Amino acid sequence: MFVYGVSFSDVQSVVRDVSDSLYDGNLTVRTGADRSNRAGPRATFTLRTLDSAGTGAKGSASWSGSGTGPKGRRRTISACWHAHYDVLAELFARFPHARVVTAIATYTAPTFHDRALATASLNVGCQLWPVTAPECCECDHSAYTYRVDSPDYMPSVDAMRPNSDVEYFLDQLDRVLAENTSRDSELVS
Repeated sequence: MFVYGVSFSDVQSVVRDVSDSLYDGNLTVRTGADRSNRAGPRATFTLRTLDSAGTGAKGSASWSGSGTGPKGRRRTISACWHAHYDVLAELFARFPHARVVTAIATYTAPTFHDRALATASLNVGCQLWPVTAPECCECDHSAYTYRVDSPDYMPSVDAMRPNSDVEYFLDQLDRVLAENTSRDSELVS
């Protein structure tokens, strides 16, 4: 993930503190880098666990039933959804002007809670055996997904980052189709 407004050493400090206080020291920063430049402090990092059987470890999204991880899933060193949530919550508590961009959503301090809960309801498995990210671990879900567990819950329209590339493509497609339709009608006349 990309973090704007926070240095890599500050990210490491946040992860270390959250790891020690909530995850028995099992969280770590892996493949991180300081990307600070004239625009300000920036960092990239991947959150991992030291022990795949420890707290904060995520099981695989695919279900085999023969794994030794959470709910019969294979164990991984990936950090679970709850670990990511806790690290980002602490990051925004310390650095309220930070911005975090992940593959799923873009977060700022004011929008973090709603957007993070919206990502909890996304399917990370397959269509045959759907699973949400919080279901891939053994964490206590009660403190995090109280709204997502409700059958009436739907993320707000602005909860997820809009995919502007798709919108741009559709706008261009509509424009080309409209041009071709008008050109075809002129040829027929």
